[in-house]
Amino acid sequence: MISRSIPLILLTVVVLVSGIAVAQDRQADEITQQLFQQYVARQGKIDSESVMAATHLVAERGRETGFWKNVLAELNRNDERSEIGCVRVLGKMLATDAAARDAIRRQKETGEVSARAAIVFLGAEVVTDLLEHSRNADRFRIDHYTIALARARAPEARDFFKSILHATPVHAAPIKTLPNQNQAKAADSAPTRPYHLESTRFHAAVGLAQLGDSEGIDWLIANCEFGQGTVMYAWPQGFPPGGDLSTCCLGALRHLSGEHSRTSKAEWAAWSKSVDKKRLLDHAVVFGDP
Repeated sequence: MISRSIPLILLTVVVLVSGIAVAQDRQADEITQQLFQQYVARQGKIDSESVMAATHLVAERGRETGFWKNVLAELNRNDERSEIGCVRVLGKMLATDAAARDAIRRQKETGEVSARAAIVFLGAEVVTDLLEHSRNADRFRIDHYTIALARARAPEARDFFKSILHATPVHAAPIKTLPNQNQAKAADSAPTRPYHLESTRFHAAVGLAQLGDSEGIDWLIANCEFGQGTVMYAWPQGFPPGGDLSTCCLGALRHLSGEHSRTSKAEWAAWSKSVDKKRLLDHAVVFGDP
């Protein structure tokens, strides 16, 4: 147990020591670069706990210093070994930027001033490039892109989210039949599977719901009681990691609504009919890390 904690302790010490001085020109500092190269854009095997700790630290430090440009450049190298790490870091940075946009909007609408200055650091090209890369991602990698874009709460990703929920199921391999059976009929009756994982569809539904889109809300409600499937990589904070689909849908609805007493589909359907969808813009689904 002690040995597993060493990488995390070292990471924490590095950040505390290096945190004495922050680069004023917003260029990536050496420590952030080292953390990124050794733990995030890695080639060897490293325990996931250390990787996620480094991912969080790089995202936290690199957003304000401009290191996000380095991460985006690495993603655009199209190296599969560093791709997922880059997407995770950018997603975390985008989530912080989204919270800053919320604070700026509230200040304009109500005069509410946040305790910390709200500043958006990442450029619009980050969402654009994530959407572009997602076009070539396989069924497992695209889930990471969906999480990052859901964290961003960017209206530009609306069509991307909808395309995932609207994807046409594809036929699985045809069932083997005896020589005298009609192969064409067997192919027609072969079972189908969704084009995207249920995990990806869940994250797409969250992305839409956070934009106040009824389609995303309806999908979460439809699967909050007896949803089949497992959500991977990111779950609503406060709910068991790696939970089943229905549990995650319930968690997302509670994050979005701020209500914790509703449990059934009927109760959430009634809530959906009465809620002002604009209110959802102020209630993001907070994802926990694996």
